[in-house]
Amino acid sequence: MELQKLFKQNYVDELIRAVRNGNNNHLYDNEAFEFNEEKTLLSPVISKPDNGDFLLPGYNSNYDFENAKIIYEAYRTLTPLQASDIRFWTYLTHADYYGYMKKRWAGNANVEPAARSKYILDHWFISSPTQNNFTRHAIAGLWWGAYLTYDSTRADPYELTRVLFTQLDFATRTLGAYSLARHKEAVMGILDYILQNPDLFASHFEQKSRFLTRYLNQVGGIKPLTYFDRNFFKATLQTVEERISRF
Repeated sequence: MELQKLFKQNYVDELIRAVRNGNNNHLYDNEAFEFNEEKTLLSPVISKPDNGDFLLPGYNSNYDFENAKIIYEAYRTLTPLQASDIRFWTYLTHADYYGYMKKRWAGNANVEPAARSKYILDHWFISSPTQNNFTRHAIAGLWWGAYLTYDSTRADPYELTRVLFTQLDFATRTLGAYSLARHKEAVMGILDYILQNPDLFASHFEQKSRFLTRYLNQVGGIKPLTYFDRNFFKATLQTVEERISRF
């Protein structure tokens, strides 16, 4: 198995500057991204998987859940530290998964240049190594979503992953926007509560999921949430079930 390529950090910075200035935006319309091979390096600790091709978005589905499973299985041995390497994810979006990115997050090439630059930066790059930015990234967010929800004790270890990707905004902007997203037990407790209450979340899922993540974030202001397991989070949400049902 060959070693995984990364972009050098100074090249990542160079690509970001070029997009901000609008100089490189046309490159994202090409069938392959033209990057400088001399500005890559081999990771001594990450191996390139033999398979890991994504399902390309189609008319009926973007396949976010399926692709989260694929990327997690392909890079199952990543440690959280390795999965926090901006150079790694930037290389994947511009090289190994460029075809997927172009299909899923191409955007409109005819929009105003500043808007196009922002769109590319939001989806193809990670501005800083924070949990929020990783969960919102087009590919890193899929891996982190699967990592935080994978449960080997279940008959289907990806059962909670499917719940997380019910709506992409739930994974990236609702739950992912809070510090709760750093705590695997919190994420699993929230998702298990949703899974066990299908009737409650059959309607107004977005509003209800926003409420419960905001509520738990408020609880975190008075309690050290990182010390609690998933049962605490499920029990806490049960106390406000009537409020959730009002949406």
